[in-house]
Amino acid sequence: MYKAIIFDLDGTLYDKSGLARRLVLSQLRKGGLWLLKREREVRKELRGRHFGNEEAFYEAFFARFPRPELARRWYFGTYMPDMVRILRKHYRTAPWVRTMVAEWRSRGRKVVVFSDYGCLREKLQAVGFNLDWADALFDAPALGGLKPCKESFERICQEIEVLPSECLMVGDCEDTDGDGARSVGMAFEHVVKAGKPNVEF
Repeated sequence: MYKAIIFDLDGTLYDKSGLARRLVLSQLRKGGLWLLKREREVRKELRGRHFGNEEAFYEAFFARFPRPELARRWYFGTYMPDMVRILRKHYRTAPWVRTMVAEWRSRGRKVVVFSDYGCLREKLQAVGFNLDWADALFDAPALGGLKPCKESFERICQEIEVLPSECLMVGDCEDTDGDGARSVGMAFEHVVKAGKPNVEF
């Protein structure tokens, strides 16, 4: 029996359909479309690599933009706030989330959210996820590496004091959530459009 369930956020706890289009339109109006395109490219370049800590990760991340300081200001000052705003306006946690996490925790299991993006608390609150529903929150940059970085998954297990074999990772991406979980011996369940996981309590 699993002692912890680790949820991805985007596409897992809420259906993210249309989010990419809304982000593109927002950045198109603000002249940041080229930054958004480069952000997606850089994420792919750094996927799975471990940099040790959050500072080192973001240093490597922004160094891959033509104008690193401009990119940093855009990312934290425009892009992430826009994402939170769009989530608050258009998206809500899936109907099963509140009931499942309450049931899981009532049985002494841990509930964790692990996102590939920062601003995790703000994003969760934007989609109506009560922060008290989770025992721990983790974002990949703060752990030093984007999914499927093995070290990030190992760090989560260490922090929550549960063996990887005792955890279930639930996510919508086989190549990030799934590969990362399997790299440390963690079970993985793939969901589509925030479908309810088939988890036995």
